[in-house]
Amino acid sequence: MGNTQSGYPLTRNAGALDSFVAELGPDIVYEKSLGSSRFLKTVRCRHRNGFLLAKIFIKPDPGVSLRKYQRKLKIEREALLDIPNVYNYQLFVETEKAGYLIRQWVASNLYDRISTRPFLSSVEKKWIAFQLLTALRDARACKVAHGDIKSENILVTSWNWIYLSDFASHKPTFLPLDDPSDFAFYFDTSGRRTCYVAPERFYAAGAKPESTPAPVDGSGRKESTVTEAMDVFSAGCVIAELFREGAPLFTLSQLFKYREGELNVDGLLSTIDDVGVKDLIKEMIALDPAARPTFDTLLYNARGTVFPESFYSFLHTYVASVNEPPTNSLVPQPIVPGTSTPSTSTPTGTVKAGNATPTPAPTADPHATVLPSDADHRMERIWADYESVEPYLVEEEESGEQTVTDVKVEYAEAEETSHPFQDIFPVELYVPNRDSKLLRTKRRAALEDGPALIVLALVCANVRNCTQPSSKLRALDVFLALATHLTDEAKLDRMVPYIVDLLHDDAAVVRAAALRTLLQVLMLVTVITPSNASVFPEYIIPNIQTLIQDPELSVRCMYAQCIVPLADTAVRYLEMGQALKAHGTFKLPADLVEYDEAHFEVSYDAALQDLQASIQDHLSALLVDPSSVIKRAVLHDISRLCIFLGRQRTNDVLLSHMITYLNDRDWLLRYAFFDAIVDVAACAGGRSLEEYILPLMIQALSDVEESVVARVLGALTSLCELGLFQKMRIWELMSATLGFLYHPNVWIRQGAVAFIASAAKHLPTSDVWCILYPSLRHFLRSDVRDIDQMSLLMTVKPPLSRQVFDAAVQWAMKADRTAFWRGHRRTASKLDSPQNSVASLRRTGSGTGVPRNHKSDEDEAQLTKLRQLGMTSTEEAKLMAMRDYILKLANNISSFATRLKPEDEAENLKTTSDIELQKLGVVPQTVFLKSRLTEIAPRSSRVVSAARQATFDLTRSPTGTPRMSRPPSIDYASPGAPFEDLRRRLTAINGSVNSLPSATRDSRRASSTSTTQSPLLAAGPAIADLPLVFDRPGSPTDSVLSNTNSAAIRAGMHRLSIGAGVDGQKAAPAVGSSRASATGLLEPTSHMRSEGSPE
Repeated sequence: MGNTQSGYPLTRNAGALDSFVAELGPDIVYEKSLGSSRFLKTVRCRHRNGFLLAKIFIKPDPGVSLRKYQRKLKIEREALLDIPNVYNYQLFVETEKAGYLIRQWVASNLYDRISTRPFLSSVEKKWIAFQLLTALRDARACKVAHGDIKSENILVTSWNWIYLSDFASHKPTFLPLDDPSDFAFYFDTSGRRTCYVAPERFYAAGAKPESTPAPVDGSGRKESTVTEAMDVFSAGCVIAELFREGAPLFTLSQLFKYREGELNVDGLLSTIDDVGVKDLIKEMIALDPAARPTFDTLLYNARGTVFPESFYSFLHTYVASVNEPPTNSLVPQPIVPGTSTPSTSTPTGTVKAGNATPTPAPTADPHATVLPSDADHRMERIWADYESVEPYLVEEEESGEQTVTDVKVEYAEAEETSHPFQDIFPVELYVPNRDSKLLRTKRRAALEDGPALIVLALVCANVRNCTQPSSKLRALDVFLALATHLTDEAKLDRMVPYIVDLLHDDAAVVRAAALRTLLQVLMLVTVITPSNASVFPEYIIPNIQTLIQDPELSVRCMYAQCIVPLADTAVRYLEMGQALKAHGTFKLPADLVEYDEAHFEVSYDAALQDLQASIQDHLSALLVDPSSVIKRAVLHDISRLCIFLGRQRTNDVLLSHMITYLNDRDWLLRYAFFDAIVDVAACAGGRSLEEYILPLMIQALSDVEESVVARVLGALTSLCELGLFQKMRIWELMSATLGFLYHPNVWIRQGAVAFIASAAKHLPTSDVWCILYPSLRHFLRSDVRDIDQMSLLMTVKPPLSRQVFDAAVQWAMKADRTAFWRGHRRTASKLDSPQNSVASLRRTGSGTGVPRNHKSDEDEAQLTKLRQLGMTSTEEAKLMAMRDYILKLANNISSFATRLKPEDEAENLKTTSDIELQKLGVVPQTVFLKSRLTEIAPRSSRVVSAARQATFDLTRSPTGTPRMSRPPSIDYASPGAPFEDLRRRLTAINGSVNSLPSATRDSRRASSTSTTQSPLLAAGPAIADLPLVFDRPGSPTDSVLSNTNSAAIRAGMHRLSIGAGVDGQKAAPAVGSSRASATGLLEPTSHMRSEGSPE
């Protein structure tokens, strides 16, 4: 076509290119024009299978035939079919108006890739140069020359695999030296005036170009072909441009000077640091064509010097095999999947030259069931073959390791003790035939980029197109396996963005694994560049923020386990960035500082506070997560989190949320609380320990779950060993733990012994033997010389039997009807000092049985039952020693049993019309109640007077449960559903067992209250007929009556006629205030009816 076109004017109106594309049929649609070439118009078209690139040769005359070129292009296509780095035209179509060269469109070429982030590293540039020389060598072996090698004709995929394309046998071999228009017409398609053409291809005016033997065309004359030396020169120019960061080696004028010997290339190649690459380029662009080596010779000489040995022995063959198209492909050319195009499939239509109508080949239904994609198959293969790939990666590192022996990693994390089956770091790999250990050596990163970077690019390109979650999990395993063979900069710039993208995957298992892999990769980094100093606040934290509210529990649990390593790693990156600033390495560009220097120069303290605030926001959301599993995961490694937050934030955020965990039904959460409270207490300070933590621990000694009690004793032992308890506080704890020496649970006994032994070490010797030991000796079979764990465990008396213990707990649950337990509660309340507690416990422990004045008929019956179970007189003394603990345990069991189970609560919400807003997760707010007094009809004076009389007698009665801490707060109000609810709420708030009775059964049915009954119902004839009082365990205990309405209440009291039987008397409304509040507006929906009113 080049020789044919030369006989016609070079300028011709091409007209609208879409009209030419329309000749290809309705399935191919013109999209836009590419470039400014005048010889072959390049356009991008759309096809149902993807994008196409069509080069259009507009015929100067409809009678021009292109059949000769069609045959030649077909021969070249068949010859280049098996070369992995060649991608030639797939279709050739000729019509009356034009000729068309069609192939799949690839988004990027080498010219674009050089200036695209992430910029090519040295090993990647060598990898591209190696592929280029290999492709040209194989093409030359097939006796096919290219003729137009330039950076625009080298297609580059997203994994840096190149395809040499657009073979130009149809372009002229020789060009006139004195007329640059021919060069611009045929070869300068980009308009940059860059020249890759060999100098010998230009001939002077009047001189004849040197012809080489070539086939004879139809006219009987010989054609000149492109020699291998010409292609070597063009390839040398491309490699030089590659290593010069996109700067072309020659323009057309510079090439003419170089042809005349007026230009020295040493200055042009001075920017290339690699001496081997520089010498290679000089050989390829030698002015004498005979001095240029062949492609085979170039590859042979560069083996092991310029190009790594792994390129020849393994890597090129392996990557080419991974890129092989499926066996059922309908197109014989290599497929280029994975490029950054909207659709990467190759068009399968075949176009006939006669009518130019595309005939689509039979393809599968694209809307059928989604099957594994080609990327899934490639990812599975890379994962399965990693065992054979890794030796070539390690070999390169060992060869370069010998030159650097004094490398010291300053910011490497210290080795920490791991907890098997608990810690998720370091991540265990799942790669076939490879050890699951992540770090086989102490090396965390490679010293320089190697072949691992090429494998990483292959993995990254395919993971984006994987459709199956299993393939993405395989990719994450390969990422971690490659991490130790990559430089730290490659980890952050190349690997981390692809892992972050998987954080938003549709599959929960992929999101969780991606988060764990991301943290592990970030933890392996020991050196950062200035550009990555702010990677956490600007990139990592904003991208993982969505995982806090992830709908899947497994993802939130994974984030809760990762928040501590996240905080520690973020601080380490901040310190490394600060070190760069301190050494002057971190310098901002002048143009940035010029505008707003203060905006970019952030101090270390300010950056740390911002980081703490970000982590605190994430932590607060996890601490209030509805699932107890998430809360336990946060508590797993709480000590480092306390150090990160500091004392103030630990008290304000962490401790305030953790205390609420003790109300949770999940005993594992309560266990985890006391497992972590030691570290929190050490960081929170002595005041928080004394005022908040220690009272909760003493209360938890009577927890219904014995494992929790054992864990509390272990926590007390650890706190005592740390010296955080004062002397008087140890005595108080001693009085509460001595009784556990008789507990039937061996863990609790060992925990009590450990605490006593630890306390003895921190008390003066005189106190130990004069105060502690006289109380302790009653629990021992013999005297001991040293108070340590081994001595106490060997000499402690046998514990109370389990049967007797369980029966005693059941007996204590009926404490209100027995003098034994009720009398003990009265005497126990008089103990106001630790010394008295120990002394009382010593006297109780030394007793021989239950005192007779503390027994009633019910007690005698229960003691007889215990004796039948095997309780002896000795065990009666043990029962007396554990009486206080058993009573508290019984009360806790009763209270715990009355709490609604989650499934019962959900069922209750489904079956009843009364709904509590707090159970539905509504944010509580204050509610104001207003009664419609005018709608309330009077009842009979007899009913009202009787109800008020009973109420008044109840409030005046001094009889009450021993657990009452203050008199009940009761006001009188008109009967109705809201007031009944309010009375019950006030009763629960004040801990009282007395309650104002309901006026009618109708009002009880209309009350909107919890269905939980209080386990502590006061007994007595005065309240025997009263309705049940509903207790709310979760209500605050310090609520009081509103002072605002107290005056109105007192003013309305004189109108009450107690026992007078006057109808129509109304009490002042009962109004209470509480810290807990609910959202919504409640109005009474029912009113009292008179006796004569119909039901």
